[in-house]
Amino acid sequence: MQPLKFLLPLFLLLSLNANAKDSSGFGLSVGSGIPYLGQGGVHFRLSEKITFYGGYNILSLSTGSAKAELTMPEVLVQYHPFSGSFFVGGGLGQEALVATAQDADSGQEVRAEVNATTAIAKLGWMWGASNGGFWFGIDVSYVIPMSPETTITAPGVPQNDPDYQDVEDAANRFGETSYFNFTFARLGYIF
Repeated sequence: MQPLKFLLPLFLLLSLNANAKDSSGFGLSVGSGIPYLGQGGVHFRLSEKITFYGGYNILSLSTGSAKAELTMPEVLVQYHPFSGSFFVGGGLGQEALVATAQDADSGQEVRAEVNATTAIAKLGWMWGASNGGFWFGIDVSYVIPMSPETTITAPGVPQNDPDYQDVEDAANRFGETSYFNFTFARLGYIF
């Protein structure tokens, strides 16, 4: 989370010092996609070419006594090369995966956590954002985890147990795997 602690004050500083222009504005958005079903964000359009974005993404699944939650706050700079809807962007995020399951026999909870700082490359469209008011968008991001940390909590299960090793291997593999995040619909409003 250290990179986000650095970038958030920078984002706020730039937004406070921005010159007021017709193409600037502040906005909010919500979206849905895969793998993150829930997405929300704050936009600051500095000019017709530069937008700062801070977002939060979440996927939460549960079945029986097993649960998994994947979250990723992100801070991005988006560049609109043609001063229109199309943009390319980049930034940092902090993904966190928490998977839990309860053992039916002992009632003990087994927990796997994976945390990683992520580099994010994004491209997309924000139709209507340059005019202010309501806008619609789609985008795709490529998420690259860096320096993942895995924590397995399994009371009573030795670390050399094959099941423990399988969970640890799967968590480590997830923490090292890059993936795409597709946003099929994003609705926003620029004030």
